[in-house]
Amino acid sequence: MSVLYKWGAGRNPDHPTIVDAHDAVLVTADGDEIVDAAAGAAVVNLGHSLDGIGAVMADQADRVGYVSTSHFRTPSVESVADRLAAMTPGDLDTAFFVTSGSEAVESAIKLARDYHVARGEPTRQTVIGRWQSYHGATLGALSASGNTDRRATYAPLLHEWPKIAPADPTRWDHRGDPETQAIAAAAELDRLIRRTGPETVAAFIAEPVGGASLPAARPHPAYYREVARICATHDVLFIADEVMVGFGRTGDAFACTGLDVTPDIMVLGKGLSAGYAPISATMVRDHVVETLETHAHSFAHGHTYSATPISTAVADHVLDHYTSALYAAVRRRGERLESALAPLRDSPIVGEMRRVGLQVGIEFVTDRSTNSPFDPDTAVATRVYDAALENGVYTYPGGGSVDGRAGDHLMLTPPLTVDDDAIATIGRGVVDAVGQTADALSAMASE
Repeated sequence: MSVLYKWGAGRNPDHPTIVDAHDAVLVTADGDEIVDAAAGAAVVNLGHSLDGIGAVMADQADRVGYVSTSHFRTPSVESVADRLAAMTPGDLDTAFFVTSGSEAVESAIKLARDYHVARGEPTRQTVIGRWQSYHGATLGALSASGNTDRRATYAPLLHEWPKIAPADPTRWDHRGDPETQAIAAAAELDRLIRRTGPETVAAFIAEPVGGASLPAARPHPAYYREVARICATHDVLFIADEVMVGFGRTGDAFACTGLDVTPDIMVLGKGLSAGYAPISATMVRDHVVETLETHAHSFAHGHTYSATPISTAVADHVLDHYTSALYAAVRRRGERLESALAPLRDSPIVGEMRRVGLQVGIEFVTDRSTNSPFDPDTAVATRVYDAALENGVYTYPGGGSVDGRAGDHLMLTPPLTVDDDAIATIGRGVVDAVGQTADALSAMASE
């Protein structure tokens, strides 16, 4: 049998073949059931069997499957744009649709450049990011990312844009209460903008809650309020990347909603279609759009499959399910998941377990007293992932959360609709997997 693709940290696993899926469960060709504790890649927010989705796809395909959005409009595009404008914070009233989170980040970066050129400041071309962040696989998005492992091979092709420290309160050395520490950490952005030259900086991009590179890390809300203030002071656009945590993952409609912050640009994806069709969105504040219009500066950007009728029809159906009742349920389910994972707090290899809504980040350390990470070659996260999968639970492993290379972690982002039985299975499967891994590492150390 030929292998069509290989990927992932040099591993060549015998991937299970999934032939069916329902709710939070994946069914393999062998008939085994796996609880999807990662919602794919934090995508399948509404589970694997959303009512009516097939009929929506078929109906739209029967009527019109594709038109060029450079020249035509369709009802579902208009509907999704209007609904997103109503859902997102403040005056993020304009939507630009593409097909992936990476493309949406690219759109945001290019739009920031267009905005400053329209304002008569063409020297603004730098996008500041953070270390231990990830914004996408395309070259612009990867340039803005601070995930050093994912950047390494492509470094010669990337912009050497500057970065500030991660928003990881556990490793800050700032003194004071959490709010004071957050404000002090945000001040690094101000210093970097001044050192780089405000006249050269177009935007700052950040995940309001850490994703794949630093899962569920969230500082005191004062951090992002201060970031927004600093950006406004220097006429730098603040881009909030909510591709992973938007649409209820944090227990609010969007992470920025809970932070009481309105970025200049918000990047959305994943949950927008809950995994049923490729679509993402770049939401833009009125003042950015008005600047382009005032100076008659067009945004010359787009992709073949931007805002296709089938994808936007799917998104329109999916948006019906994002309600205040669901967000409240997410908060309750997150608490239950944290309770199911409570034994991990006594594990000798768990340094921190943090949760925001229905997203959990578990960091593995070799010494809890010093919070020291394992040697990356030990592959602790991979060991836990493999053991959990053997227990019938699919998780999201990662590394580099400490310095870009060291720092093993596991992320759990089950569907927002996950039921109590699946939560219990996740808890048992992950706790046992961490225990097995701790025992194996202890045995290795004693040899």
